[in-house]
Amino acid sequence: MAVLALPVGVMLSSCSSDNDPFFTANEDDYPVILNSDLVTNEEWKNGEPPVLTTITRKENFVYEAIVTPAHYTTVTWFIDDVQVAEGKTIDYGPLPVGEHLLKIVATTTKGKETSRTRKISVTLCNDDPVAGKDIHDRLVKQGSVAQLHGKNISKVTKVIIGTQTVDATYNEGEDCVEYTVPDLSDGVYTLQLVDAEGYVFDAGEIELNTNPQYSGEKVIYTGPSEKLAWSAITWGKEDIPSLGIKPGMIITVYVTADEGAEGAIATSWWNDINSGVKWDAEGGCKQSLPQGESVMTYTVTTTQYLEEQGLGVVGNNFVVEKITIEEPAETVIYEGPSEKLAWNAITWGKEDIPSLGIKVGTVITVYYVADAGAAGAIATSWWNDINSGVKWDAEGGCRQDLPEGEGKMEYEVTNLDYLNEQGLGVVGNAYVIEKVTIK
Repeated sequence: MAVLALPVGVMLSSCSSDNDPFFTANEDDYPVILNSDLVTNEEWKNGEPPVLTTITRKENFVYEAIVTPAHYTTVTWFIDDVQVAEGKTIDYGPLPVGEHLLKIVATTTKGKETSRTRKISVTLCNDDPVAGKDIHDRLVKQGSVAQLHGKNISKVTKVIIGTQTVDATYNEGEDCVEYTVPDLSDGVYTLQLVDAEGYVFDAGEIELNTNPQYSGEKVIYTGPSEKLAWSAITWGKEDIPSLGIKPGMIITVYVTADEGAEGAIATSWWNDINSGVKWDAEGGCKQSLPQGESVMTYTVTTTQYLEEQGLGVVGNNFVVEKITIEEPAETVIYEGPSEKLAWNAITWGKEDIPSLGIKVGTVITVYYVADAGAAGAIATSWWNDINSGVKWDAEGGCRQDLPEGEGKMEYEVTNLDYLNEQGLGVVGNAYVIEKVTIK
């Protein structure tokens, strides 16, 4: 009888499962998690497990664990050390933006156990608001009407500073939201954005200071002035060289305005500094000023009209408290060292340009270490010239032959069209990128 039983058993095993351990394991065996992306506990890097999946904040985490012995194993799911589900499948969420620790525990009826640990990466949606890092947005005065620029910023309806929530209003002309800075003590606070659906987005930190001082800011006028009544504070064209105004500089005017006030940073002829059109014509620099304390800022892209017409702060129904000029601070947007470029690139998508804070007049600088024969460029992510759109290595393109050793490439932005369409790239061959900055 024993001889007859053997082939029968073999035949049954072969026909039902082809010796698949998923079917043949029994309750006395140790559990095994069979998913290909969970087969082994691959080596962690810097004490961190690998990412299992990346989802947006609006998606649930959906997954099925394949385990053996299938009929004798219970699967328990933990996210950030909290049990959130039991069973071989999970459909859980949505989860907050960021990285979350996932632990999948498989336990048999005999108490034998195995587990796998991974991370779930939760990202923003493409149309979510992201705050920029402009220093004037991040260092503000209590009680003033401040601006906040960034990506999809029109979706923001409220701003939270520390524990204080204030309403925010979108300014279409400036593509920013404006809000009244709450009356909190000087210091650094968390900054959060709230959209119309009530979702709260972390936006880093903001500093409140009763006397904000920006790096490199030079005071060229100290008030308070008399209240402007369709009048101006002016400097003649002969004063421009001594003021030290250059393309790329930011002019800032601190004001206290009555209701209905209007003003501009213009030439002394009441024309736009950069285009020469009349301050209140289409494309001019005229602004409606919110009641109370606020600032007007203007980035100089050409000194042509200043050298012909001088500088003016013009308008009606506001007092000028202070006027400053400054070289924009250098902001690091990439910290290397990168791997050595081999006809490839480090890129930012077109959706990243607003949050980077790149404007007309911004200077992009790449610090590098190059091998002999290296070539590179500051271009769009399509490898085109930022300002002209021609191919990086065509005539008129932005390609540079890089000298061996340490050096830097610089490029001034005079046109945002191609960046907004194609994104930003640092491209080329045979060099390592140490740092990328904007100012």
